[in-house]
Amino acid sequence: MQVAFHTAEDLSAAVEHVFRELPVLLYHKLDSVAPYTGFQSHNGIEMYFIESGSGVYLAGDRAYPLSPGTLMIVRPFTLHKVLQTDGVFNICRSVLMWKESLLKEHWPSQEPYPLTHMSADCCRIQFAPPEAERVSGIYRSLQEEWSGRRSGFVQIMGCLIKELLLLAYRSYKEEDQLHPAPKLPDLPEEISTLVQYIGEHFQSELTLDALGERVHMNPSYLSSLFHKHMGMTLSRFITVKRLHYAKKLLRESALSVTDIAYQSGFNHHTYFNRMFKKQERLSPLAYRKNVERSLPGTKRQ
Repeated sequence: MQVAFHTAEDLSAAVEHVFRELPVLLYHKLDSVAPYTGFQSHNGIEMYFIESGSGVYLAGDRAYPLSPGTLMIVRPFTLHKVLQTDGVFNICRSVLMWKESLLKEHWPSQEPYPLTHMSADCCRIQFAPPEAERVSGIYRSLQEEWSGRRSGFVQIMGCLIKELLLLAYRSYKEEDQLHPAPKLPDLPEEISTLVQYIGEHFQSELTLDALGERVHMNPSYLSSLFHKHMGMTLSRFITVKRLHYAKKLLRESALSVTDIAYQSGFNHHTYFNRMFKKQERLSPLAYRKNVERSLPGTKRQ
């Protein structure tokens, strides 16, 4: 199956469109490189399983290594992106996305709900070969149900997702937390450090000179290196982080658009409006109204 979207924003919008009709979406054994450079963010749990190949998964403010048997579990509205690091073999992956209500609302009260006990924004599980083959089999069964769309397929997929989630939770609990994190393939430490630093400080003023100082690099070389590995400029990455936070405030608060602009790190609300509309293809107020229509129970803080 080919990825037929021009931007990450297009893909995110397509996921949201499917979720209006169905609580689950599956891309099985994708082996083509995504043609876009941006970040995805959608209102669903993503379970990203690596069948073969290697790379880096950026989620939230961290970078995670990908290898055969890796399962990434990403929470709703978390910025995420995959970096292809192998120049010869593409990553082959199965991507499952589902609305949390599919399982959580009917979860047995006597069982702990796994996602409440796992890492906040993103969790990495590394399955050993026997378990990885079992997980791959679950994805095959999910694909059979998804492609056939026979009576009860959503409920059956829900059962399979529950099995997958419980296997991930068991592996998560049994994993030896003392083991060092696997090395990130071909991603310079300076880039990984900057991804985390910008994620924690995007609300403040960030200049290329200051960021270069932080990782002891010439600003011009740092800019070139960042673009090479991330597929976007440093300034674009900072803007993406700020706009993502602004969307969170638009969904979850009653703050004015001007206040949201400044709290998200923009110095001018007119520039914020322009950048928001360029990325989302609608104004901040229109985005908020769309959220209110689709999520009538959204809680304002």
